[in-house]
Amino acid sequence: MSDPRNILQKMYEPTNRFANFGDAIISIQVSGVRCHSNTAVELNSPIVAFSGLNGTGKSTLLQLAACAYRPATGASYNIGNFIVANQLDPTSVAKGSSVKFGLWTDAGSIRPLTLSYTNSWNGYKRRTVRPVLLAGIGHYLPRSESPSFMYRARTLKSHSSLEVATRIRNWTCKILAQGYDEVTAHQTNIKTRLGDRISSVKRNGIVYSESNMGFGEARALHLIQILETIPELSLVLIEEPETSLHLSAQQEFGHYLVDVCITRKHQILLTSHSEFILQALPTASRIYLDRRGASIHPVPGLTPTQARSLMADGKVKALSILVEDETAKAVLSEIIRRHEPGLLPTWGIHIGGDKDRIGTTVRCVQDTGIALAAVRDGDVGDAPKENIFKLPGTLPPEKEILHSPAFEKYLAETYGMVLTDFRAGIIGTDHHQWFGLLASKIGVNPIALIWESAKVYVSGVPETETSTLVTLLKEASQQKKVV
Repeated sequence: MSDPRNILQKMYEPTNRFANFGDAIISIQVSGVRCHSNTAVELNSPIVAFSGLNGTGKSTLLQLAACAYRPATGASYNIGNFIVANQLDPTSVAKGSSVKFGLWTDAGSIRPLTLSYTNSWNGYKRRTVRPVLLAGIGHYLPRSESPSFMYRARTLKSHSSLEVATRIRNWTCKILAQGYDEVTAHQTNIKTRLGDRISSVKRNGIVYSESNMGFGEARALHLIQILETIPELSLVLIEEPETSLHLSAQQEFGHYLVDVCITRKHQILLTSHSEFILQALPTASRIYLDRRGASIHPVPGLTPTQARSLMADGKVKALSILVEDETAKAVLSEIIRRHEPGLLPTWGIHIGGDKDRIGTTVRCVQDTGIALAAVRDGDVGDAPKENIFKLPGTLPPEKEILHSPAFEKYLAETYGMVLTDFRAGIIGTDHHQWFGLLASKIGVNPIALIWESAKVYVSGVPETETSTLVTLLKEASQQKKVV
């Protein structure tokens, strides 16, 4: 059976995109709004999940996206509904702030829409019509936490009831891992006033409504009903759909979002801190918002474990890598920093012993699901299919560094040391002792010298040699899962 994620991505290819998803948002550029000094995001899937640390502007992107269209009836979302400048928020927006959308057209091209701020927001008249659902955290509140509802709950009566569609019931059961015999939607009266629409379920002979449901159960049921009954081709914006859901329910809800995109052709943007939601989505759906100083940098296509590691501030690793010694650790770190600096916090590099020990360790855990790889010295063979790789070159890293023209030049310019003279004096000495002896001669800390030397050495290695190793490690992290 074809993976639904692949089916969804096929539907979003440029030749199919408008027929399936209409004038979908394919890009957002935000300048001068809250933390987004100049953030440009490409939306390469009909469902996109923004993950990242708190305060990186995930919710802001959803709120701004809600303002890209106007509904056929009723009031539109405007940016001023969400973002204001006042005495307490003097820099949330300013003159010159703007939001630029790229909207797909039936001609297979991009139609720009710019909303700009002077003393107020302008550009709304150029919006096209599309239904928009913004399901923030406050979109659904537990009935039991609504004093006005609970105070009158004893007077509640149902004046019409309708069993929900089988698809709604089946997906709710699958997500929550519990069987409902019935799911019924009721239009209610409280005293003589028209009340809310409230759902009830029957399970194992027990009937209860949202008033007696837990928040995760009630919110999941509510969201599914909404997504199944709003018009097709709606823009759906959901804050943290994993809220109050157990872990398997989070992943199943992610599967549901993919399915509802396929069946009802919604475009869905969401925020999430859940590795399990991210696992259920296509790779193109994942965008990590990385805070770098005063700016936000979108990082697309991270694996769920890499995103989890970044959100855990590196305390959880997406991949553990064994190396032979401190010099190998320094060289590998600089190689990764050269090509994928954002991955360094998500990968743990550990000294695991000699070439035989780390090779044996990786082979022993091959089928356990543990995300583990080995990078041995350049004079040792590799076995990529077993996630055993090697550093560039054909010598141990100590020898590679001390025979490197880049390091020779650096040592002469920085410390006045002639490397050929030093090499002559260490003939017959174990190469593991070389940096200790060199550090003693120039009066620096040996570990600091190793890392300093690794940085210089890696800068002189052709990028093609170092990029291959990083690519192999990325593939290893995507094949494995953390336990």
